[in-house]
Amino acid sequence: MKVKRVLIVGTGIGGATAAVTLARQGLDVHCIDVKSERPTAGAGICLLHNTMRALKTIGLDEPCLESGMSFAVFREFDGAGRLLHTHPAPPSCGIRRPELARILETAAQESGAVLEKGLTVQALTDRGDCVEVQFSDGRQASYDLVVAADGVYSGMRKRVFGTSFEPRFAGQSVWRFNAPRPAEADGFCLYRTPTGKVVGIFPTSRESCYMFYLESSKEPLRIAEDRSHELIRERLAEFDAPAIRDALDLITNSSQVIFRPLDITLVPTPWHRGRVMLLGDSAHAPTPQMTSGAGMAVEDALVLAECLASSDSVGEALTAYDSRRFERVKRIYDASLQLCLNEQEDPVSNKDRSAALLLETYQYLGQPI
Repeated sequence: MKVKRVLIVGTGIGGATAAVTLARQGLDVHCIDVKSERPTAGAGICLLHNTMRALKTIGLDEPCLESGMSFAVFREFDGAGRLLHTHPAPPSCGIRRPELARILETAAQESGAVLEKGLTVQALTDRGDCVEVQFSDGRQASYDLVVAADGVYSGMRKRVFGTSFEPRFAGQSVWRFNAPRPAEADGFCLYRTPTGKVVGIFPTSRESCYMFYLESSKEPLRIAEDRSHELIRERLAEFDAPAIRDALDLITNSSQVIFRPLDITLVPTPWHRGRVMLLGDSAHAPTPQMTSGAGMAVEDALVLAECLASSDSVGEALTAYDSRRFERVKRIYDASLQLCLNEQEDPVSNKDRSAALLLETYQYLGQPI
């Protein structure tokens, strides 16, 4: 039986993109999220060439370019801000996460999907020919397919797949904050001190940029979150680069800093149990070194739509989806984690090794999905 009615749990990047692709195929798409409203605050995201290619196939690359900023250069600086190297890079787009969320959710609704916030799954029963769902507001409904796109800490994954694939700490935590864009940040920029500390910057619009710092530790860091603005200044004190110093001078409140440990997971296939399937970070959440978590979720959504359209049954479609996605996703997951481990072991000595792996994986991302 062909799929007609779909529930997507999660309105993040993967979930919202799936809502667009499936609704445009004429499916009845219901997309829900436990959060009561779309986030209006958040850091930036880098959409690499493969992600922009995927978004172009559904006509959403131009809105991202209009809201964000395109770039095709990678620059390396020392900790004082002196330019060391400039390299060409695959065409990418930096954009603020709330803007990307707005673009995707708007497109989903315009495509006919129904989006509801502040709603989650209370109970779920797979009957074989359909999935019966009871929602947190007491309503009940039946679907041909349920897509779990609720992130790395997916409650749906735990409910249907058990606890075997819960995320684990990758050995690093990330500090993120936004700032006005300095003129030099016209591409992906890395500032590196002699001790191996690295700050990354990329533009998220003509006026704004996103900055991040990765901190290694054997166990997940626990910080006083109300002091995060002070703690990030302490950690980046050895950077003299004006771009970094000027940004830190504007960090006066803990709400301006986003901090979290990097928790990762890669669920082995099959990514479905009956008529319930995983998409995006719920199935594969990498470290951010390849800036590809969102891109993999976007690709998932496109491939799922193609598999559903070309298959005669749900099982056949989901098996094809697994087959097309797993090896590609694992390649990106493994490369991201190796870059993360290189930084933990010896970032200075591993610099060239990491650069080679980064280039090789960028080239791989350009291959068809």
